[in-house]
Amino acid sequence: MTSQHKPGCMTSWRLIVLLSTGLVWLISLSSPATPILPSINTNFIVSVTNSTYGALGDNATDNTTAIQSAITAASRGGLTNGLLGGSVRIPAGTNAYLCGPLTLANNVNLQIDGGAILRLLPYGTYPGGITSPASFITGSSLTNIAISGPGAIDGQGAPWWPGYKTNSRPVIVNFSKCSRVLIQTLTISNPPCQHMSIKGSGGNVTIQGLTELAPDSITGNPLSHNTDGIDLAETNCLIQNCNLSVGDDNIAIGSSAGLSSDILVTNCAFGNGHGVSIGSYTSSGVSNLTVINCTFNGTQNGIRLKSDNDRAGLVQNLAYLNLGMTNVNMPFTIYSYYNGSISPDGVTPMQAAAQAVAAVTGTTPIWRNILFSNINGTASSGNPAGTIWSRTELPATNILFDQVNLTAFGTFSLFNVSGVQFIDSHFTLPAGIGTFTLFNAQVTVSNSTAAAGPVFFEGITTNGYENVFTLANATAATANTNVINNGPVTLIGGTLTLSNNFILTPNTVLNFWPGTNTAKLMVVGNLTLGGTNNIYAGGGFTNGTYTLMSCSGTLSGSAPVLGNLPATSHATLFSLATNTAKQVNLVVSSPAPPLLKNVQLVNLTNLVLTATGGNTNFSCYLLTTTNLTQPFANWLRLATNSFLPNGTLSFTNAITTNAPRGFYLLQYP
Repeated sequence: MTSQHKPGCMTSWRLIVLLSTGLVWLISLSSPATPILPSINTNFIVSVTNSTYGALGDNATDNTTAIQSAITAASRGGLTNGLLGGSVRIPAGTNAYLCGPLTLANNVNLQIDGGAILRLLPYGTYPGGITSPASFITGSSLTNIAISGPGAIDGQGAPWWPGYKTNSRPVIVNFSKCSRVLIQTLTISNPPCQHMSIKGSGGNVTIQGLTELAPDSITGNPLSHNTDGIDLAETNCLIQNCNLSVGDDNIAIGSSAGLSSDILVTNCAFGNGHGVSIGSYTSSGVSNLTVINCTFNGTQNGIRLKSDNDRAGLVQNLAYLNLGMTNVNMPFTIYSYYNGSISPDGVTPMQAAAQAVAAVTGTTPIWRNILFSNINGTASSGNPAGTIWSRTELPATNILFDQVNLTAFGTFSLFNVSGVQFIDSHFTLPAGIGTFTLFNAQVTVSNSTAAAGPVFFEGITTNGYENVFTLANATAATANTNVINNGPVTLIGGTLTLSNNFILTPNTVLNFWPGTNTAKLMVVGNLTLGGTNNIYAGGGFTNGTYTLMSCSGTLSGSAPVLGNLPATSHATLFSLATNTAKQVNLVVSSPAPPLLKNVQLVNLTNLVLTATGGNTNFSCYLLTTTNLTQPFANWLRLATNSFLPNGTLSFTNAITTNAPRGFYLLQYP
């Protein structure tokens, strides 16, 4: 059996580097190679309705034995063109084929023809009852297996759903440690539990053209709890051209059963359900996942990463690209408190700060190297833009939102995160709602141009945890000075407005990148100075006066200490000036030129030159020539000297009898 993949499955390593206003974000992703398809003899076909097996599509006959016997016969099919096994064909019947649990075999394609329905035996007659029902179609450690349509499987799940908290329920398709798996052009509906579980890292799994349907577990009637679409813990997988509208996770990746890696999800449409999820069990690790060119319409979540410190592992190198979201409750969710009683869609910074700080262990959730790019959407009424809530003891790291545009009704919460960047991303929220709410957050907001609208910060600093801001060509504002506290705050072009009195403590660090673009802290209220100002050279930085801080009220306190200063190719003076009302200005200038004041010839053998007027601790060069017409570049450099604290320097040079006349000058570098 063969099937053509859609062109464009990515291979080998790729390196993504995104640059914005001098900032760099870097991630390495290993894109999955095209999975190897199963090799099955398509010339050997066993029909379940022939006289040997006698299956009946009358919605009354139990066809379990007939179909299982056909699977056994197909797996023993002869060798044709180097291929083993065969296909088990379920043709269209007058009604559905009722059936109990089936076990697939090596080298078998279970083919459900168009118009054919394979239906689970109803609740009450399904083998194993509510205590130990087997999954409907199972396989363990098999190779070269397939289930194909365009027919359908009906789980008759509604009677099972009310007992989801106490009863066991069968999964429709449950494969463990199987390799070379293909599921395509099939419709599965109303499962008692999950539609499909494929785990164990057998490798090479292709799911394409699949449709899955179940009522929403939140608003559906009846409620289909835990009816996940695809539960996946595999390596080298492709999921494409699927339509999944289910009662729980549309796709859930990760488990304790084996590594999940090199997975591509593309051109899929997600209806009701909990979105494309990772977790909650991630202890075996999840890496190198790409979700691209997909849509979400009415899902409970868009992208959802969930775990807790009793079940987690390393989750890294994820890319979510070119996605559309419409009426999604929670477009972005990453959280590490899955067992807790606080929902991520309503958690406050005070609640995040109140969580106990646990020891980091091998099962602490690790989220890192995650890219969200070119995503547009709307959150459903009353819902927030997103939440990243990692563990206080182990923040999520290196997460980038690039060109993400979202209309929502609540803030984007960033709790326990480090190295999170928003580049050319815009969130439209109701008036009075902060764009970002922070606790223990290191966040950068940058734009390609300075014309983008402002973002608004809220949040807290407490328990020794600070928030760290970087703004690059971005305008931001807050009325809550506690969200800033001691910083550091970095301004690379843009203005941060504080609508409150602000006191700079001795520990406050502000980093400014003055230049052509404004880098300014503006206080609407009183400003008390202090702390340290670090200066870096922004684009167009040169001599001049740059306003670093201003206030509308009283300016008091001592001017901040100048810390880091830009390296320049020439001698440069840096100072902070407060002589302009309600402003702190950085003055950048060249020092006054030094002057040769005294020339002495001592004992007719030593020439002593003394200079004044220079700036303390600035070095200057003494140049000499015997030909005054020579350009300065050809003058001889005799020595380098620094001015003493009193603004003078002295140079002594031995001269010889009949020495030629000489000319001397001082030069700053």
